[in-house]
Amino acid sequence: MGYPENMGQDSPEYEPPKPNPHREFLVRRNRENIQKVLSGELTQQQLAEMQADREVELENRADHDGLTGLLNYQGFMDALTEDLGIIHQYDLPAYLGFLDGDKLKDINDNLGKPTGNKVIQTYAKVLTQITTRRSHLASLIGRWGGDEFMILVIGAGRDEAIEIFEEIRQDVPKSIKETLNMPDLESTVSIGVVKVGRSDNAATLTQSANDNLDRAKEARNKVVFEPYSPGK
Repeated sequence: MGYPENMGQDSPEYEPPKPNPHREFLVRRNRENIQKVLSGELTQQQLAEMQADREVELENRADHDGLTGLLNYQGFMDALTEDLGIIHQYDLPAYLGFLDGDKLKDINDNLGKPTGNKVIQTYAKVLTQITTRRSHLASLIGRWGGDEFMILVIGAGRDEAIEIFEEIRQDVPKSIKETLNMPDLESTVSIGVVKVGRSDNAATLTQSANDNLDRAKEARNKVVFEPYSPGK
C-alpha cells in the first residue's frame, strides 16, 4: 500500500512527536554512565549495581506513599495478604485498626494544604513511634489515603491491643498541636479495630475495620474495638 505524496511534515495530518523530558533525561543519564564505563570511571559491576538500586527505588515508589514514606493502599493490601498467611499458619493473635482524622478538611480549608500535609506526616510519625517502642510485637502500617491509615498489630493480646490504639487516639492530637504550635487546635482521631479471624482475607478484614471506623466516627474521638470479625 502506498502513502500519499504529501504525507510529511507539511501535511495537515502530520503531528510532530511531543517532547518527553523524563525519557530524554533517562537517555542522557544512560549515555553518561556508558561513557563512564568506557573511560574507566565506572566498572560494569558498578553500573549494574546502580541500575539495580534504581529498579528497587522505582519499585518502592510504586507501593509507598510519597508524603509519609509508609506503604500506600496497594502496597499495604499486598503486604497484609502475605502477613495474614503467616498469622493463620501459626495461629497468631493480631488486630487491624482503621484510623481517620476527624477534621483534616477544616485544617486544609482554614490553614492551607501544606499545614494539612504536616498533620498527615505527624500521623505517620506517631504510628511509627508507638509501634517501634513495642519491639516484642510485629506491625504493618500504611496510608489508606488522605488522613486515613491502617495499622496491623501482630502478637498482642486484647488488652495490649486496646492500650495501643487508645495511645494512638490520645498521642496523635497532642503531637499535631505540638508540631503546628497550636495548643488550642481541635484535632481528634476515630479508630475502628477488629481481631483477625481464622478465615479472614485482606478484603474482609479491612471492610470489618472500616465498619467499626464508621461507628467510631459517629461519636468522634473514639476507639470502637470489636474482637469478633466475620472471618472468625
